[in-house]
Amino acid sequence: MHVDLRSRPSIVALMDEIDRELISLLSTKIGMLMEDHATAALTVASLPTDQQKAAIDGLADASTTIAYLAAAARSIAE
Repeated sequence: MHVDLRSRPSIVALMDEIDRELISLLSTKIGMLMEDHATAALTVASLPTDQQKAAIDGLADASTTIAYLAAAARSIAE
């Protein structure tokens, strides 16, 4: 089934606004994650060896989450 939403400008405008809001929320979350992990990224080398792996694991997990959020935002923007 194909629905042509172009014939309903009000629906298209509403969907465009929702897309913009979703992109804004996803981008904000990405920025928050980057800010939360910036200190760890900059100071991991100064940590004791036994704490470095945990810090690096946290950075890797945050990077994965950021990549997924960015992919979702990209998908919406297309």
